This record gives sequence, structure tokens and C-alpha cells, in this order.
Amino acid sequence: MSTDTETVEGYVMDAGCIRKNARDELLENARSHTRDCALMGHCVESGYGIVTEDDRVTMLDPEATPAVVNVVEASGRDKGIRLRVTREERDSAMETTDVTEIE
Repeated sequence: MSTDTETVEGYVMDAGCIRKNARDELLENARSHTRDCALMGHCVESGYGIVTEDDRVTMLDPEATPAVVNVVEASGRDKGIRLRVTREERDSAMETTDVTEIE
């Protein structure tokens, strides 16, 4: 049985901010989304998504949150943090298996 995997690259943004941004401004705002905002308590609790350069949004599973927080905390960037997220299909849901920062 093969597992489906996918890799998503883009700007990390918390779900709360994704929801409150106008759809047509999302990519621009993701590029300037700050590290401080991404690490605020209620933002961490809301979970994370990745906004890609072609303006697509991939919401990450709740289990991705600790890994995303670790990478964002370790980032030297103040805003526009770009991540590469690898996900695998498990029990018909996509689960994050790896999160790394990309330049």
C-alpha cells in the first residue's frame, strides 16, 4: 500500500490571520506576516496554513503546530517566513511529517 505524500512551500500564517484577511490580499499579507504575530498565543492555538506564491492556501493539521512553532521561533526573519512542509496521507487525512524553513 503506497502512501501519498506532498510537499508544500510558502509563507506561514496562522489560521486566525488567514481567516481575517481579504482573499485577494492574502498572498501580499502573508509575505509580510510577522514572526511575532505567528507566535502569539491565540494565533498558535488557531493552527497554521501555508500561502503559496501562486496564491493557494493549504491548512496544516493540528499536529503540525509544535513543529511550525519551533521553526518559526528559530527563524532569523522578522516577517515573511517561508516553510517547506512535507505531508503524508494517513487514515485518509494529510499529516505533516516535516517542517523546514526555506530562504
